[in-house]
Amino acid sequence: MELQDIDKVIYKQKQRKTSLIFCLIFALLGLSISAVLRGYYGNPEGENMAVNLTGVLVGFIISIVVFSRVSRRPYFDELRYGWNLKRQALKIQNHRHRWEALLEKGDATAAIVLAFYYKATLQLQSLDGNEFGYNETKERENKFLLLCQEKSVTPDPDQYSVDLLEQVK
Repeated sequence: MELQDIDKVIYKQKQRKTSLIFCLIFALLGLSISAVLRGYYGNPEGENMAVNLTGVLVGFIISIVVFSRVSRRPYFDELRYGWNLKRQALKIQNHRHRWEALLEKGDATAAIVLAFYYKATLQLQSLDGNEFGYNETKERENKFLLLCQEKSVTPDPDQYSVDLLEQVK
């Protein structure tokens, strides 16, 4: 995975618009399917909780299927990039203590992985408007860069690939 420049304004607009549309589709389908199921299978005098819940679940499943097909379109490129970047950052985060231990020993791969992690995390926090998290991560990145200098390793995030994560599992 490669880091890309994403326009924060466009990313936020698409994220909000997509979330709103997905929620509206889900609500419309859930309510409509529940109403239809109540008409066929509901008890006119009593409890229809199971029928309503079934309608909502069917509506949710249909919404997910529709979204998964639509999300492959070019309009969603920035959102897909953000999602994939979050997944990569979380994979590294889950084993960050191991990568940091390897960096302490002077491991060049650990420097590459952690450099990518910090750049990805900073970009995600910037896109999400998380200033507090951004400043905290920036401080940790500065400490990381000092450690890389001390250990004489090059922290180049452009050399990162998913295959490097296989070394720590």
